[in-house]
Amino acid sequence: MLYAALGDSITYGYSATNPNHNFVSLIHRKGFSPIQPNLFILARPGWTSKQLLKSILRTPEVIWDETRYVTLWIGGNDAIRAMPFVLSGDFAPLRRVAERLRANLSSMIQHIRRPKMQIYVANLYNPFPNSHLAEEAIHLLNDAIAGVARQEGVKLVDMYRSLHGRESLAIEGYRRGVLQDVRLRGNPIHPNDDGHRWIAETWLKAISPSRSLSASKRQKKQGRRLLSTQKSTHSLNIRIEKTQRKKAGSGKKLAR
Repeated sequence: MLYAALGDSITYGYSATNPNHNFVSLIHRKGFSPIQPNLFILARPGWTSKQLLKSILRTPEVIWDETRYVTLWIGGNDAIRAMPFVLSGDFAPLRRVAERLRANLSSMIQHIRRPKMQIYVANLYNPFPNSHLAEEAIHLLNDAIAGVARQEGVKLVDMYRSLHGRESLAIEGYRRGVLQDVRLRGNPIHPNDDGHRWIAETWLKAISPSRSLSASKRQKKQGRRLLSTQKSTHSLNIRIEKTQRKKAGSGKKLAR
């Protein structure tokens, strides 16, 4: 049994300070019970949906036959390639990008789908939330992703909503949140460790709500409270028993 994580640089673990801190590792450790599946990652920095589709088609079919869980997250690099046109106010190329993204995602899902496979596809967060043009572009692509999820009957994971309002805390090297922050290298688009953790939490809420990171913390707190209550009850019972023994001893002395 496999968990397959499909995507681009974010799925690859870019900007996480440690391999154990990227969202895929967190999902793999926390999201599955009682049997943890083996992990299969198909992701590369810079991949567009077209490149990911090509790699999926080249992957041996036995991989998909063995896969039970899939997280599919792609489209950010598709958007980046259309951004020069968006900056000039021309959204026509971006609409074509959205259509290609829709077609590629559908082809991916149709190719890998198996009867017992659970497929989860995420939409895109906006690393430039203070840019009106970036917001429009992301919403256009997210509409395409949502359309694929509805059409193919897979679970849509709302990563946009999850990170909205906390981009400055979640993104490595965040500056002003505008498109003018883009550089040739070191663009502020990838999640930092906190971002990866929040992203993992969002996936986990869809994959296994009872085993999400926050749920695990709540369970630990509840366990500590229960243990504390049990200890208090035990101590109270001991005090009651001692009091009863003292009373019994006093009664015997009076009887004499």
